[in-house]
Amino acid sequence: MTFLAPLFLLATVAIGVPIYLHLVQREKIKRTPFASLMFVGKIPIKELHKRRLTHLLLLFLRCLGLILLVTAFGRPVITALWLNQVNPLAATSVVILIDHSMSMSPEPVWELALEAAEKKIDSLDQADEALIVQFGETAEALSGWDDSPDRLRQALRQRAAPSWESTSYIEALRIAVDQLEDARNSRKQIYLITDLQSAGMAAAGGWRVPPEVVVEIETIPGEPTNLFVEEVRVERDVFTDQYPHTILARVRSDSEQPVEGEAQLFLEGQLINRAEFKTSTEGTVNLTFKPFELEEGISRGKIVLEPSDALTDDNVFYFVVERQQPRQIRVLQEGNASSSFYLENALTSGENLPFKVEVSAQLPSGTLDPAVTPLVIINDLARPPRASGFETYLEAGGGLVVILSNNVQAGNYNREWEDLLPVELLERNFVRQQDKPFTSITEVNWDHPIFFIFQDLHKAAVASTQFYGYWRMSPRENATVLARFDEGDPALIERAVGKGKVIVFASSLDPVWTDFPLRSAYVPFWYRLAQYTASWQSTPAALRINRVLPVEAPAGEGAGGSGSWNVIDPKGQRVLGLDQDNPDFIQLKMPGYYEVRSNKKTDWVAVNTPPEESDLSPVSLEEFQAVFVPLEGRAEQSSLEASVLERDRQQSLWWLLLVVASLVFLTEWWVANRSPRPGMLQENTGL
Repeated sequence: MTFLAPLFLLATVAIGVPIYLHLVQREKIKRTPFASLMFVGKIPIKELHKRRLTHLLLLFLRCLGLILLVTAFGRPVITALWLNQVNPLAATSVVILIDHSMSMSPEPVWELALEAAEKKIDSLDQADEALIVQFGETAEALSGWDDSPDRLRQALRQRAAPSWESTSYIEALRIAVDQLEDARNSRKQIYLITDLQSAGMAAAGGWRVPPEVVVEIETIPGEPTNLFVEEVRVERDVFTDQYPHTILARVRSDSEQPVEGEAQLFLEGQLINRAEFKTSTEGTVNLTFKPFELEEGISRGKIVLEPSDALTDDNVFYFVVERQQPRQIRVLQEGNASSSFYLENALTSGENLPFKVEVSAQLPSGTLDPAVTPLVIINDLARPPRASGFETYLEAGGGLVVILSNNVQAGNYNREWEDLLPVELLERNFVRQQDKPFTSITEVNWDHPIFFIFQDLHKAAVASTQFYGYWRMSPRENATVLARFDEGDPALIERAVGKGKVIVFASSLDPVWTDFPLRSAYVPFWYRLAQYTASWQSTPAALRINRVLPVEAPAGEGAGGSGSWNVIDPKGQRVLGLDQDNPDFIQLKMPGYYEVRSNKKTDWVAVNTPPEESDLSPVSLEEFQAVFVPLEGRAEQSSLEASVLERDRQQSLWWLLLVVASLVFLTEWWVANRSPRPGMLQENTGL
């Protein structure tokens, strides 16, 4: 038992008052007039009853009342384990939330977090239950609801481990509240162990913990400062014999003083460049690394900061670059036509281009292979090639773009390519012959990969394009219209055939039917359309922790091909997901290089820590509570004090003691009124 106001116990000395009164009380003497005492002998009388306690019941009631009154003012709180068995309504269900994000990973910080969790487990009473959840960007329950401290401690020590994830407080608190819905006790509490990192406050969205749930926060002091690689701009796909761009890197420190160091660039373990730095007063510095030679294939690189600090994982940035051969685009058109001039320049101008355009009047002999020629463009041919040559090509994943202009004969396409084209050609429409001189594209699916880059500020680059003529088309079944002219006719339409795609553009590539080739949107439009139709997307040079990596099992190579794949994490362990041997995707859990093996091919994926997690600046407890915790659910006191106050609120023993003390004093009054009064002094006379 403990007391919230122990100084009141000093008043127990008042118990001596009734004892003193009982010991020294004197009998009342009645004086009687008498003529003379000269003939009366004086006899001494021993009053032994004045030296011993009398009326013990009254004395007991008075002392008991005083003791109860003083004890009530002392605010007693029973802390014994048997209390909850006597008062089950005082039992609590507690979710212990442990922040295991990267900022908590240094060993001293993590050990303090585990000790705080164990201390909370040890403070549980017999009827209490607890559940342990560790969280970063995601949350994971380490135990079920359990009232055994031994089992909870075992789950904590065996399963809890720091991670490289970022922090998301709203994700953790939501999971905790959901878990408390299944708790058996009416009293509910969240015990949050964290460093109160400011980066975890993002995306709160106004959500708060319900007021009936008490939130107690144990703040763990983290590392004071940190130096880390905040951002690196590097491209994975390279189509020349050296990396074509300058690699840009930004280094940040949250120290109030400038930090000096050196950044080293490694490629396949070899140091190829270095740059000394000193952070500015804002804590940042930008670094550049010159282009370097590349061998064909995949190369693993990294940028390392020296000297290192307590958070070593964010002092390294991993990336992958791959030197490849450009993809071939085959353009089929009449031998003397020059309308593809603008398209060819759009796809081949600049550095590090992924395409190589070849123009011819007919297809080369043999079967089209999507791996060699991922895209074929049919530009204003009067009669299309034989459809049989494209059916297998499209089924295997090839891309086909059909450009409609002045030479196209509608009957040939409608008859011979009925099963391939997403449209039926109707007629040419020349806007110049009508009331207005041109038409525009006014309805666009801006979320489509082709038009996604034109959203917001760049929509006008597409909408301002003038079209003087186009083909009217009627969409077939399973076709998707991506853009329409002002008249409502389709301008760009798509259809999936097997693994491949067919796209039809209703106007010309040159400035005969449109001024599109003279507009700024022409180059990015055809670049994105070629990438999309050829099913080729630029692969990131680096990914972040907790991102999902889609993995498609390839077809078996040769007679003995199994079509399986395997993924090895940076520690050399095989990665499994979703309890399957070969799931469709895996989640990237640690920084470094993941190796993806598929038959005889090997690919590498670079993974880095989230930069926002490297910013160790904390928020105050008051700011955190203002965002997530209503006033009713806040535990402002220290852990021990809050626990005692909560028990006092649950038990209300002081109120019970006051009631009992009142009953004792009423009983004392009743007994005192019915007890015989002290006798008068006996008078002994001798005659």
